[in-house]
Amino acid sequence: MAADTQQSNGDASSLRATFGWLVLGLPTGLLLLVAAVVFVVGIPYYFAGIENRESSPLHGMYGAGGPVGVLLGLIGSGLMYGMLLYTARKWFPFLSFLGNMQFWMRVHVICGLIGPLFILLHGELQLPSGFIGIGFWCMILVALSGFFGRYLFGYFPQTAHGLRVDLQAAQQRLASLRAQLVTETRDAGTKAVGKAVRLVKNFEFEPRSVGELIILDAEVRRRADLVRIMLHRSGIGRKARRRAERTLLEQLSMRRNLAGWDVARRLLRYWNLFHQPLAIAMYFISTIHIFNAVFFGGVLTTSYQAVFGAN
Repeated sequence: MAADTQQSNGDASSLRATFGWLVLGLPTGLLLLVAAVVFVVGIPYYFAGIENRESSPLHGMYGAGGPVGVLLGLIGSGLMYGMLLYTARKWFPFLSFLGNMQFWMRVHVICGLIGPLFILLHGELQLPSGFIGIGFWCMILVALSGFFGRYLFGYFPQTAHGLRVDLQAAQQRLASLRAQLVTETRDAGTKAVGKAVRLVKNFEFEPRSVGELIILDAEVRRRADLVRIMLHRSGIGRKARRRAERTLLEQLSMRRNLAGWDVARRLLRYWNLFHQPLAIAMYFISTIHIFNAVFFGGVLTTSYQAVFGAN
């Protein structure tokens, strides 16, 4: 009964995760399609050379101050500011009705990936200089460091349902998984199952650096593949094999997270000292740029003309 409940919960969690990706997939695909169309149509302009762009018939539309350029800038800026939704969800618990943290982390990552793409198109695929250039490189560094931070954050143990847990709860969960595995495989009695269990049980590794974290991940992936192979060779029923595989892989994941806990926590402290000031500088510079463009750069007039076709 407990195993069936665990499987049902796991299936429900998988369905929620799939639905969350689908909800994000449609707008993400649409934005990528818009970016692709803009780029393909604008190829003659983007590859005309900086000195020849003003004479291009596309300059009035694709220039940073043209309707297309302004629209690209608005979308890119909106996506970059959209990353703050994750921060708001994390700081304000009363927003829990908007979705779990995993969903908003995905929103954060997607915005951080696609936003710079639109900003680059807005800037006519040129590397900006001066004050705006500082903001641009802050944006690039924020995006790159964000990937590293997301990797480190993945070492904080979590349950199969995506809930972050503390160290003690993670150790208790691991003990529970061991007991669950004994129940699920007690009737199997095959050497293959025993090998699969030993692949997880005898896994001990203590990383001390980023390089060793990468080695740890590679070893976990190797053992996970072997576990699947061993269970497939065991000959046990499909339903029992799926439960045993889920339990063993979750055990392996928990062991991986517990092994890298201390290193990831230490590195995250240094990461915050790098990532957060860059993010603050990026938002500060972009806000000034947007303010200047709206009130002194004619963005409002350009947008009005693009929408209503006025002269």
